[in-house]
Amino acid sequence: MARPLKQGLDYFSLDCHMDDKIKLIQAEFGLKGFAIVVKLWQMIYREHGYYGEWSKEKELLFAHDECSDCGVQLIDNIVAACVERDIFSKELFQK
Repeated sequence: MARPLKQGLDYFSLDCHMDDKIKLIQAEFGLKGFAIVVKLWQMIYREHGYYGEWSKEKELLFAHDECSDCGVQLIDNIVAACVERDIFSKELFQK
């Protein structure tokens, strides 16, 4: 019997030196900002490999599961900053 096709990745690399886009997220939102970006990357790579579905419901669950003391507003602000700084694709985000 053939192995079922797996969607998403089990591993992604994380550079030791972050570029200015990530440094700006951390400067603006502190370590929570950095942590949320990494958690979002984990979700993205785990689910589909290069994108993640995002909605208000998904955001609420993400806030509850990944950063219970952050709140939806902080996550919303971080995601918006990531889209604005081209960490996440604006085109894919709008789809």
